[in-house]
This record gives sequence, C-alpha cells and structure tokens, in this order.
Amino acid sequence: MIIKAFNLDLSNIPANGEIRTFDIVGDNGAEFILEIKDNDTGNYYNFYTDTFQSGKTVLEQSILNGVYTGAITFPAVTGSRDQYDIYLYAKPGTTHADYSEFRFADGTLDINSSVGSNSLILQKVIYQYSALTLTIQGNSPNSSVTGTFAEQTISVDRSKSKGATPFSITATSLPSTSYKIIKQPDLLDLLSFASFTVGSSPELLPDENQYPTATPAFTGDTINAAVTSGSVVTMTDVVLSEHVTVGDKITSPTSDGAIAAEGGGETRKVVMSVAVAGIMAVGDQVSGPGCTLCNTQVILVTHLDPDGDNANEFQVDIEDAFANAGDLHFSSKVNRSLTTVTVVETSGVNTDFTMSQAIQFRSGQSLTFTKQKNHQWPLDDISKITEGNFVIAGTNVTTGSLVSSYEKSTIINAGTQFEETLISQQIPALRSKNQKPTITDGVITTQPGNVIFNNQQVLALAGDTIQIGGYGQQNFSTTSGYSVLFTDLAISLSPITTTTTSAVSDSTTVPVASVNGIAPGISAVSGIGIDATEEDPIVESRSVTSGAGNLILSSAQTLEDGVTLTSSNAGQVATITGNVEIIQAGTADKTIFFDVERLLSVV
Repeated sequence: MIIKAFNLDLSNIPANGEIRTFDIVGDNGAEFILEIKDNDTGNYYNFYTDTFQSGKTVLEQSILNGVYTGAITFPAVTGSRDQYDIYLYAKPGTTHADYSEFRFADGTLDINSSVGSNSLILQKVIYQYSALTLTIQGNSPNSSVTGTFAEQTISVDRSKSKGATPFSITATSLPSTSYKIIKQPDLLDLLSFASFTVGSSPELLPDENQYPTATPAFTGDTINAAVTSGSVVTMTDVVLSEHVTVGDKITSPTSDGAIAAEGGGETRKVVMSVAVAGIMAVGDQVSGPGCTLCNTQVILVTHLDPDGDNANEFQVDIEDAFANAGDLHFSSKVNRSLTTVTVVETSGVNTDFTMSQAIQFRSGQSLTFTKQKNHQWPLDDISKITEGNFVIAGTNVTTGSLVSSYEKSTIINAGTQFEETLISQQIPALRSKNQKPTITDGVITTQPGNVIFNNQQVLALAGDTIQIGGYGQQNFSTTSGYSVLFTDLAISLSPITTTTTSAVSDSTTVPVASVNGIAPGISAVSGIGIDATEEDPIVESRSVTSGAGNLILSSAQTLEDGVTLTSSNAGQVATITGNVEIIQAGTADKTIFFDVERLLSVV
C-alpha cells in the first residue's frame, strides 16, 4: 500500500495564525502517523484539542476511500519567527511514492518541493513570521527640496497580499519657505533603493585603462631626500593624505644629461657634464642618442660615482653601451614596473608614504600619482539590482554612475555609407561569477556577484556601503521583493491663511500676523474686502521671511483690521495621496519613496 501524496499549503502562515486543511492521498488501508512540531518551542500539535502542547502527540490513522482529510490550527506567531516541522511516517506495510528530489540554487535540499520518500519518513516545513511594514514617504535625493517628510506605514504578512489601501503623506517646508507644485505624481516618481557592500578587489575588464587620469601636480610632489634603500619615501613639505591615496600608481618624468666622456677605459662607466646624483638614481633605465645599445637592450644604472672620486660619473650593467657623445635620458623603475602606494603618511609622518616595492630615487625628483579606477566591482548582493539603476549614495562614488553593461567597439569606414560599428567586447552589467546565493528559509536573500558601472570608481570605494536604485513599480519589485500597484495618485497644497493686524486704506502695503509660506511673485491673496470680481492681487514682496510683517500687493486694497486672507499657488504643506495594493509582500520591512524633487520646488 502506498501513500501517493501529501497535500498541504506550505506557504508562510500569516502572523495572526490560520487554519489549514490537508489531504493524505493513497491506497485504502494505507497507515500513517502525522507529527507536527513547533521548532521554536518544542511543542507538539494535538489533533484532538487543536492546540500545541509540551508532551509528544501525533495523529495515527489509515486512509479510507482514497484520502484522509484533516485540519491544523496554527496560532499567532510568537516572536519574529516560528518554524513548524511536519513529519508524515508510513507505518510498516505502507510506503511512500517514489522519491523525486529538488535542490535550491545553493545545493541544499528543498524538502517542500521534493516529492515522495525513499524511506518511511516524508518531511515538510512551514514558516511563520511577524507582520512586515511597508513605509511610504517623500524623499529629496539631492536635498534640494528642504523640509520634513512624514511617512505612512502599512502592515502586511510576509509573502502575502493586501487589497488597495489609501495613503496620505505630507511634506512640510521650513518656516521661511514654501512649496510650488511642479506636476502631479505618476508611477515614474516612485523611488526605491537598497544598500550594498562593495568588495575589496575590483576586477579589470578587457582593454580597460584602470589608471586613466593623473592627479594634478601639487606643491610638495618632489622627493625631499634621495632614497637609496627600502620602500618608504619622504616628500617635501606637504600633507600627503590631501593628494595621495592607497593604490595610486606612481610614475616620474624622465631626466636628461649630456655625456662628457667615457669612463677612463671602463666600458661600463660614463662621465656626465653634471653631477649624476641630480639627474639619475640606481635602477634608472638609460636611453638616448649617446647609448649605442639602448634600442636593443635595457640598460640600467648600477652605481653613482662608482670609484668615489668623480661625482659626474656613473656605471651601468652592460659593457660597451655608449658612444663618446650625445644626450642621455634616465627613467625611473616606477615607469616600467607597476608601483603603487601601499601606505599614506607612513608611521604617522604626513610627508611619508610606502611603495609596493623598493625603488631608488634621486633628491628633488618629482613624482606623479594616478588613482586606480575600475568599472567592475564585486558586491555582496546583485539580486536586487537592475541594469540602468543608478548609485544614489556613497562616499567615494563617481557622480552620475549607472549600472551598465561594458562594451568596446570600433567604427570602420567612418563617414561613408559603409560605416559600421564592430563590437569587440561585450560584458553584461551583472554577473554572479558562479557564486552560490544565500538561501534562508527557502528564499534567496543574497546573490553575490559583480556589477559594472558606466563610470570608473576610485579604489577607495572598496569596502564602502553604497545605495543603488531607480524609479517605478518594477524597480521597487526588484530592490525589495514586493509587488505593488499604486493608483489614484495626486498632490495638493494646503491653503495658507493669515490676518491683517491693522486697517488698510487704498494701499498696496498690508500688515499681517504672519508671512510664513507666502511666496513673492507667486502667491495670490483673496479674502473679505478684496474685490472678488477682479483677479486676485499677487504678493510682489514681503518685509520679512517669517513671522509678522508687511505684504506688498500688486494692487491697492482697502481692508479692515483682523480680516482673514487666504494665499494660493504656494503652500507650506504638500500632501501626496493615493491607493496602494500589495500584490505580494517581500521578506523584510521596506520603504518606497516619492521623489519630491520631481513634484515640488522650493520658493
């Protein structure tokens, strides 16, 4: 006899609990034992009292008429999460249907998707979580719309739905300013983003120049004293941390000098017309018209004043390298072997830095520092990012950075009817690089991988936390795991009222108790005493930015003391309203924003 199927809704249980029915389908007479255990409390479900108890209890039955039907009452969640382990045992003489195994993307067993069993035990699991909170709020990404943005929260069960719910959020300006509506909101004004941790090692893309632009020359970019050993360099009076960062590539301009004579019969020695310590260092590469072998071999300086008797003499590592006349050029080892800054302000000395290798330098030699920049970076999670998303916040992020694929192309036959673009490299914006995701309670929570930005990012980005996001409902679905539908969106301004503090007779100057929120050149004023048959006068100016003061109107008015005036076209409280339906909630509390910079201007 066979147990053919165990039918039970294995989705998350709502926070407040739920009654769920189950069917055990199989041959008549098939015998089973059903056990349900609360993993968090250790209690067992009693099928006769419909409660969980500390003592072990099970349901022991047999199948009649092809199916056994029952129900389970799950209580409200205790704490933030409950887990119910469910075991269906086939008693001796009964077996389960043939086993068909499923696994998650990380390789672990997916017991809920697997079918049947190759033993007498069939196991399932159900999770229950406390309710989630969806928050709706205004946001000014560039901080150009100032004020206070109130929020509204909506409670929803994890992975569940919730019908259309009305919401209303406000933006309140500073006392000295007010808002003007730019346009009515639409779905593309919805802004959402998530936070990500950047890995420590960017990856070089094909044909990418990761040292694109040198740092401009700065006062103190010359070496204070010759470096003859080690990797620590002392620069002239400068605070290096203001100009140099770890990872900077180091280069140096070449220096020149003229040969005076060969080194007294020594084929590796040359006498220059000036002291050699001022134009070269040990390890420099020599080139120039005066070097007969430089076009075919790398010639290196090995000694300065090799005999200790001539400050103008140096020695190289190759014999017969020089003619008896001509100029020579000297290039530091940093120009032919990648050398980077590993420590800025070594041992706390603000003029010192440490290099990635030991190189000798001459005193007064100038250095050039070029910051490493890369398009491709590892992130702790790429599952919440879509190509086209932009970086909203990050200390070391290049302004205007987008998530973008990488492409290298060449244009042939330019300017002709046969012009064509040939793509040599094309790499997608997001790649997992075969890394396994993190799966928690059967749900992918993170997927590490690489992201490519349209702009190169400085090496200092490594280890940073950055925010990436975009606009629209679909973007919110990607960043949060929620599926939502916004309808009936609108924005309005609350009217501003004030009162006259004295009577006015045929004058454009009107004293009022408060000028707060009244915008010169925009606000129109109405009220008792202002001719309703004429166009409402415009406030041309105000004597103060807040508090009691005078309004200068576009036309003269005669008004009594204490008259209430209403100002339109601008306001200090903007209200965004609408309805939101949660088609399916995600797995954590989330916030979705309205970008108020698209809706309001500060006046």
